[in-house]
Amino acid sequence: MKKPILAAALLLSLAAGPLASSPALAVGSETPPPVQSTGSSTPAAGTTAAAETDPGTTPASDPATDPATGQATAPATEAVTDPATDPVTEPAAPEPPSDPLVTDPAVTDPSVTEPSVADPADTDPAPDPDPDPEFVTAGGIGAKWRSLGGAGGVLGEPTSNEQCAAGLCVQTFTGGSIYWTTKSGAHPVLLASGRTGPQWTAGGGLAAFGYPIGDEIVLGSRSLQKFSTGKVIIWTGTRFLNFSTGTGIGSRWAASGAETVLGLPSAGETCGLRNGGCSQVFDRGTIYWSPQTGGQVIRGGIGTRWHAAGAQNGVLGYPTTPEACGQVAGGCLQRFQGGSIYWSPATGAWITRGGIGTRYILTGGNRSSLGYPVANEACGQAAGGCIQRFQGGTIYWSPLTPAWIVRAGIAQRYATNGGAGGWLGYPTSNERCAGDQCIQSFQRGFIGYAKAAGTRAYGITECQKLNNGRSRYSTYGANRVLLTFTQGYGQSYATNVYCVRMAGTYVQDWRTDGYVGASGFKAPGVPSGPTRYLYSPTGSYSVTEAFGLGNPGTKLPYRTLNPRSRWGGNPWTATYNKYFESSSWVGWDENMWYFATRATHDYRQGVVINYNRPSIVQDAGFAIFLHMNKVPTAGCISLDDWAVVDYIRKSRPGDRIIMGTYSALFR
Repeated sequence: MKKPILAAALLLSLAAGPLASSPALAVGSETPPPVQSTGSSTPAAGTTAAAETDPGTTPASDPATDPATGQATAPATEAVTDPATDPVTEPAAPEPPSDPLVTDPAVTDPSVTEPSVADPADTDPAPDPDPDPEFVTAGGIGAKWRSLGGAGGVLGEPTSNEQCAAGLCVQTFTGGSIYWTTKSGAHPVLLASGRTGPQWTAGGGLAAFGYPIGDEIVLGSRSLQKFSTGKVIIWTGTRFLNFSTGTGIGSRWAASGAETVLGLPSAGETCGLRNGGCSQVFDRGTIYWSPQTGGQVIRGGIGTRWHAAGAQNGVLGYPTTPEACGQVAGGCLQRFQGGSIYWSPATGAWITRGGIGTRYILTGGNRSSLGYPVANEACGQAAGGCIQRFQGGTIYWSPLTPAWIVRAGIAQRYATNGGAGGWLGYPTSNERCAGDQCIQSFQRGFIGYAKAAGTRAYGITECQKLNNGRSRYSTYGANRVLLTFTQGYGQSYATNVYCVRMAGTYVQDWRTDGYVGASGFKAPGVPSGPTRYLYSPTGSYSVTEAFGLGNPGTKLPYRTLNPRSRWGGNPWTATYNKYFESSSWVGWDENMWYFATRATHDYRQGVVINYNRPSIVQDAGFAIFLHMNKVPTAGCISLDDWAVVDYIRKSRPGDRIIMGTYSALFR
């Protein structure tokens, strides 16, 4: 190194100055300087106190003083060497330094006072133990490169610095490139070790595919890589597929979990299907696309059922929604142009469609009490109808009736009566329940359910007119209504239909014949008048009390008759059209005990019909009862004994009797 050499040369040149000024050490000097001796203790004037010593001689001893005299004694004479016989030995000259700069005359010449300085241009710089690399990897690209093994990995050494433009950065390496954006992060295109990288390059690279938005994914012998244009390069193990998430099928594949859920396509798209549709098969499902429905995935049990029904060429057509799993009981459903398919682990996959499918959806589908279908619909039933069975019931449809559900106990009763092919026909409503009662209507009747009595089938009778608004008189919400009517005025023979309200619908409990006033009914709004005229009133009347010789078991207030029991029939008296007791029987008053105990036992059991009461109009009529002894009456209703007793047992306060001619009662 030159700088230390120059420093050494400078030090040597500084040391050489005094050495060169001594004649005794001058190079080429033949004789040393003589040694001077004064022979006296006082030096001669102009001489130094001590003579310089010749390096080649031994110095003389100091003169001694005689202690006795105090005089100096003469020194011993020193032998003198004869130059002629003993040559003088010259001192060796200093050995020159090994560095040639020291032997430079400019340095050794005593006349030179400044050492020479080397030219900086001739200086060799010291080597840097850690040279700066030629290319730098940093940031997201650097992190990705290092995660792939750095210079010893799949990408090898960088061959350029990072270059950025319009938010996209790229850096090249011996084995490929890494692309980075804020949104996608850093991802490589592997040219030396990847499968998709060479295909990307051969297909047009960045201009054709865009930059990678994910690493190459290797799935066994297959692989894929996604790019910013939506294109995906796929190696199937035997050939490349240029797939795109920008198509209808590709976008559905991406939205459905891509390779994670559906896997990779095993072939390209198949188009030319019904209505311009296309399909593509993947590892775990198939995507079907049409201009009307877009792309949807078909797979699993639902896919199997759809294909069995003819796929897009069958009654269902193309799928319109993705498969929706996570349903109740671990089920799935999928909707199609012509219906839906429901699947559960317990039932498998079945189709619902048409009117039955609509009713199923309106009811709540698989989340309702029906649960999942357990079979496809079965058509070709009576009157051209169809049925479909579900976990919790059956839906019936016919061309004349919409689709309705029949379930539970009502379904069992319906089946025992012949179902859709029996006398009841198809259902015309779903069941309706209130409290502990349910009712369902059919084409020709009803099936009702009561907790205490179970199920019962009812035919359609005049009670239905109380439901459909064809009654001219209100029931006022009565639980039970007795309809008593003749076919015309002047007739006493009457039909009696006892209607019971089940879950808001009146159905017939029983039906029997009987009689009213011997003169028949008065017109609506016309008083029946005195009982001697034998007319019955027309209208809707409440029932609030019963009477007789012993309570048969009723919820009505019950009056047990005795010999003093009377009913006032004399107008303009305080007892008119009222119960009272008396020992006498005066005028038109009725002796209730007499009519109860005579052989015909008319009043053995009876019910008060609240005609002309509690607001009483004098001489408008009185004592209108429902009683035994089925014969024409003076204005009352007479029935068989069993009917009167049953009526009393079942009636409650507020029940009603609607009476009159058929045309007066019904529209």
